[in-house]
Amino acid sequence: KLAAGSLGASKDVLRMAAVYATERQQFKTPIANFGAIQYKLAEMAIQIYALESACYRASDKIDNYERKLLSEGKDFSAAILGAADEYAIECAFLKVHGSEVLDYCVDEAVQIHGGMGYSEETQVAGAYRDARINRIFEGTNEINRLLTVDQLLKRAMSGKIDMMSAAMAVQKELMAVPDFGTGEDEGVLTNELKAVRNIKKAILLVAGAAVQKLMTKLKHEQEILMNIADMIIDLYAAESSVLRLQKKIDTVGEAAAELEILIVKTFISDAVERVNINGKHALQSFAEGDELRMMLMGLKRYTKLDPFNTKNARRAIAAKVSENQGYKI
Repeated sequence: KLAAGSLGASKDVLRMAAVYATERQQFKTPIANFGAIQYKLAEMAIQIYALESACYRASDKIDNYERKLLSEGKDFSAAILGAADEYAIECAFLKVHGSEVLDYCVDEAVQIHGGMGYSEETQVAGAYRDARINRIFEGTNEINRLLTVDQLLKRAMSGKIDMMSAAMAVQKELMAVPDFGTGEDEGVLTNELKAVRNIKKAILLVAGAAVQKLMTKLKHEQEILMNIADMIIDLYAAESSVLRLQKKIDTVGEAAAELEILIVKTFISDAVERVNINGKHALQSFAEGDELRMMLMGLKRYTKLDPFNTKNARRAIAAKVSENQGYKI
């Protein structure tokens, strides 16, 4: 619920920023025409789209699981609690993701307003103050990051999730000759769907190696756990975004999804870079020598993505945000 609340607040803050940027002029032109401001407006919209996709995906999963439990004879309270327990991992990292997207949006909204961002004549000063608590209550974001990985590993150890077999398969793949085939053509999202599959492999590579190397000591290595949690958050947001877009393209065609295509391609381009950095930091925390070099090569292999002009994409996204005076997708 906190993620959903943060989503709505982020949309409202982007509206404020877009309205101000189109009205405020410098050098006889709206500041919305400047590249630095366009970057901010576009990135806010990109982050909102990814959060929105992740929130609705998790909400749908929870609703469906509640209905499943009700159909099996559970009473309403038991069904609600059962669904919350089943998707506790998603709820934990969505709380982190939502609160940090909102923090990004309010911070950039104040920056776009300049000195007026400090004035109570605008709403962004209050929004900036109000947003800060979200990273603290309902469990701090640090606790929720640790909870995400802890719950995932517990489910893997109990056999509820077959994580170790998948991790071993990734290690075996790394020892084999790389497949340079083009694979199945998945249309305009071919690279993005492949990137999502590879991010999963990157997470399995890092998490699997950390479990094997550190065993019970891993729970005390909070920095590594938080690196892995951030990789998981980027994976869920990226996968949710691309699945949502794929469904829209299948329904209405590429032309009607032009803006979303730019948003998803830009988000995943950046997400792959973040996954690489977090994976590198984690691996360098517990491995060394030839072992580290081999795993870093594997991480690089799984975080490769064809070049994409994110500057032009952001300019097009920002233009639509300015035209619509906010997030309207």
